[in-house]
Amino acid sequence: MMRKINMDEHEKISYKTLRRAQQDEQTSSALTRINVNFYQDLSTYLKTLERSIANEKNPLKLKLFTDEIQNTKKIANSIYELREKKIVQAALATARGATPDLVNFLEIEKKLYRSLVEQIMISRQDIFEKPIEKLITATLESPAPVPVNDESNTHPIVRVLEDTPEFVGTDGKTYLLRKEDVLSMPREMMETLLKKKVVKQVK
Repeated sequence: MMRKINMDEHEKISYKTLRRAQQDEQTSSALTRINVNFYQDLSTYLKTLERSIANEKNPLKLKLFTDEIQNTKKIANSIYELREKKIVQAALATARGATPDLVNFLEIEKKLYRSLVEQIMISRQDIFEKPIEKLITATLESPAPVPVNDESNTHPIVRVLEDTPEFVGTDGKTYLLRKEDVLSMPREMMETLLKKKVVKQVK
């Protein structure tokens, strides 16, 4: 059963709510739901604490404010790192063919996720496909060439712009595309989908 997330959309940030958000993030395998303005509100909260320290003359209160801002920064960093780890895991899952749920991703986190997926896909292509292409080129240029398949082994990488129903591609494989998926596909199939504005070429 999914744990209910207590970070209300309109709840004001405080040390107490940050601790609860940290605990929720620690116990959930997926990203928890937080306020869309969480990071902006957190920055404002920290600045408020810093102003309190600057204006406070009472030594006892000054120590309390100093301790609070130090602890708050530790918790905020913990929340970010927990979420960052889950974003990296989601990007890896996507690159391996899965479709993770992005419902609780903030826009800035979606940007990080998409960037990671693109880099993983590009790296995979560089590692696994380009060496094959170089091997074919070297074989063609050798004194005693051997027959090779003229079809390129390098497929372009695309990002999906909208969901599609299941269909059979030009390579005979079945595809079910979802918005924000990043994958490689045969060039002739990509060109057809580009014309329909279903995908955008990444590389």
